[in-house]
Amino acid sequence: MIVHIAAGDLEAARAIWHERQLWHAGKSFPPGTRADRWRLQLAAVAEPLMAGDRPALAKILHDWEAANVRGTELEPYWEPTPFPLER
Repeated sequence: MIVHIAAGDLEAARAIWHERQLWHAGKSFPPGTRADRWRLQLAAVAEPLMAGDRPALAKILHDWEAANVRGTELEPYWEPTPFPLER
């Protein structure tokens, strides 16, 4: 789903969102598990994905990207670049 969002294919991302949301709806998962990470990602992108809000989706992806690099040895070399979604 995230790859489709980054690539700008929002229809494909929506299809995956709907499929995964049905499985996750109304359930709780132990923190840090794969299922819990999916639940958090689904919740984070739900509104802008359904609205087709590309700038909001790009901000979410850039925030996630920065969070993954922050504090690592790659951080001094990392430079954010636009996703195809933004072109």
